[in-house]
Amino acid sequence: MSQSHTNTLGYMPNICSPQALLRSVIAALILGSILAISVASDLKQLPWLLGSHTLFTAWVVLIGVFAICLISRLVENASSQKTTIIVMSVSVILTIIASFIGMAVIKTAGQEGFIFDGLFLFKNILISVVVTAVLLRYFFIQKRWQQTVEADTSAKYDALQSRMRPHFLFNSLNTVAHLVHKDPNRAEEAILDLADIMRTTLDKRTRITLQEEIDLTMRYLRMESLRLGKRRLTVLWDMDKNTLPFNMNILPLILQPVVENAIYHGIQPRKDGGTLSIGLYDAGDHLKVSVTNPLPPSDANPHQKGNHIAQENMKNRLKLAYGERANLLIIKTDQQYRVSFSIPKE
Repeated sequence: MSQSHTNTLGYMPNICSPQALLRSVIAALILGSILAISVASDLKQLPWLLGSHTLFTAWVVLIGVFAICLISRLVENASSQKTTIIVMSVSVILTIIASFIGMAVIKTAGQEGFIFDGLFLFKNILISVVVTAVLLRYFFIQKRWQQTVEADTSAKYDALQSRMRPHFLFNSLNTVAHLVHKDPNRAEEAILDLADIMRTTLDKRTRITLQEEIDLTMRYLRMESLRLGKRRLTVLWDMDKNTLPFNMNILPLILQPVVENAIYHGIQPRKDGGTLSIGLYDAGDHLKVSVTNPLPPSDANPHQKGNHIAQENMKNRLKLAYGERANLLIIKTDQQYRVSFSIPKE
C-alpha cells in the first residue's frame, strides 16, 4: 500500500478505508435516528423526521470524511492542536452548509422564498460541535493509549534483548561458573539475580513501585559488579530511606536501563573503571532521579561513545505517560555525563 493511502491526520485513526467509511455511515444513521426520535412529537412525524435527519447527518459525515482524507494527504505531521482545529472547522463548515440547504429545501405550509432560521442553525452547530468534540477526545485518548502500549512494549523488548545479548549472558554465566567452586553462596545469589532480571523484563504491568525498580537495579548492579570487579565499578547511592516514597507507582524500567547505559558507555570502556552515582530525591509532588558516570576515553569506539537509545526511549515514554509534568535532562561536562529526570507522584 502506498504511503498516501495510509497517512493519517495527527491523532486521527485511518478513516479513509472502506471499512471505516462503512462505520461512519452507520454511525451517521444512528445519530440521525436518535435526533429524529428526540424531536418527534407524534408517530406521524417520525418517518419524515427520520428521513430528513439521517440524510442531514449522513451528508455531513460523508463529506467530512472525504474532506479529512484529502487534508490528511496534504498535511504531514500535524500537531494535536492543529488536528483538532482542522477537524472541528470541517465539521462546523459542513454543518452550516447543510443547514442552509435544509432551510432552502424544507418549507412549511404557505412559506414562500428563503427564510433564515437562526435557532435551527444554532442547534445544528451546537450538536455538531459537541459530537465532534466527543469523538476527537476519544480518538486522542485511544491514540495516546496505543502509543503508551507500543512504547512500553518496545522498552521491555529492548531490555530483554539487552539481557539476551550473547556477551552479557556469556559473561554472566562464566562469572557464575567461576564462583561455583570458589564461592557457592555467591554463585547461587548471582543465578537468582539473573533470573529475577529476566523475569522483570517479561512483566506485563504498566506500573510498578519505586522499591521494585530499585531492587531490579541493585540486582543488575550486583551482576555487573561480579563481572567487572569491585575495583572497576564503584556505586554510590544518594537517597534518604526515611523520606523516599518507595510505594510510589512509576513506569517500569526507567532507572535500570539508564544505569545499564551508564555502565556500558561510561564505566566499561575505561581501563580502571569508575564511579557510578545514583541519586533519588523526594521533591514534594515530584520524584527526582539522576545517574552520573565518567566519560569514556577519547579512543573508545563510536558505539561505546555515542549510543543514546535508552535516553531517547525514556524521553518518549515519560512524555507519553506524564506529558509536560515530567522532564529529562542530559548534562555533559569535560569529565562526567549525567542523565536526570523527574516524574510526578501518582
